[in-house]
This record gives sequence, C-alpha cells and structure tokens, in this order.
Amino acid sequence: MKKLALIILLISIPLFGQSNSNKFSVSGNLKVYFGKELLTPQFASIVLLPNNHITEIDSTGNYKFDNLKNGTYKIMVIDYNPEPKEFKFEIKSSSISSFDLIVDANCEVSKEIAEQDIQNDKPRLLLISGIAPYVSVEDSKFAKRYGIIFQDFGDTPPAETCVKQYNSTVFDFLDKKFGKKWREEVRGDVVGLK
Repeated sequence: MKKLALIILLISIPLFGQSNSNKFSVSGNLKVYFGKELLTPQFASIVLLPNNHITEIDSTGNYKFDNLKNGTYKIMVIDYNPEPKEFKFEIKSSSISSFDLIVDANCEVSKEIAEQDIQNDKPRLLLISGIAPYVSVEDSKFAKRYGIIFQDFGDTPPAETCVKQYNSTVFDFLDKKFGKKWREEVRGDVVGLK
C-alpha cells in the first residue's frame, strides 16, 4: 500500500509541474506621449489578443496578463488612439517581463499648441461637456474681456491629459496677464481648473 501511494505521488508530481509550466505571463510598463511629454497615464486599458482579455494599469503604469500558453500574442492600448498600435510578442517556454509599451496620444491640443495659440492671439479654454454643450451670455462677456475663446469638445474629446496640458498653459498666461481675478469669473467646468 505504501509503494502504491509513493508511485501515485511520483507520477502526479511531474504532471503537476508540467501543468504549471505551461502557464506563463507577460508584464511591463506603459508610458504615453502627451504632446512632447512622456508620462505615466492615470488610467489605461490594455487588451490582449487573440484572447480578448482586458486589464487596467496600476498607479505606476504596470500591467500583467497571467495564465498564458505558448504562442503569439498582440497587445493594444485602447484608450488614446482610435487606431491603436499593436505590439506583438511570442511566448515559447517562459514568461516575459519588462515588455514595456510606449504609445502616442496624438494630442490635437497640447502645451505646444497652447503656446502657438497664445502667440497668435487665439488662446482657448477647453471644455468637455458631453452631448449638449452649454453656452451663456456670460461666457461671451468673459471671452471678450480676457481675449480667449471657449471650445467645447462635447462627447468626443481628446485625451483629458492633453486638454489639461493645453488649459494649464493658458491658465499661466492669463495669470501673468490679468492676475488671479479671471479665475473667479470663469465658468467652473473648464478642464483642469480645479
């Protein structure tokens, strides 16, 4: 009986070890170009193909996919570009760590664009309001008084980090030109103001 138990144990150990050795992982870190700045985003969703598994990055930009088998995979960051870049990798016999990803948010607004708009006397304050933009008479008065234009992206905005970069540059410009008084008069939903 003891021999039988020992034989079963010896047979099951290689089987157990083999089943675990077929499970691998891929992990790495994500950085995103917002304009010319390479940053760790606050959030991002990463999809693994062909499995269609989705994971979120942690606060330091790290991600991980577990329980993978040998084979070829693709990873895409789906938050910053309507046509995401595919990163291809192959798992042969071990896990992959440090599979770092760098993507471009393709900001249509950024710090650099804000600086150009300021030089061209066309600074904007950017809004993301949703389906029905809100405009008031007070907005027109404010825009005229401080020489800005309100632009509302509605429900199809660029990445929020891009919008914040742009607005922050315009905020600094307005602070230098008018002091902090404008901040008390501007509408409260300007992105990045609070």
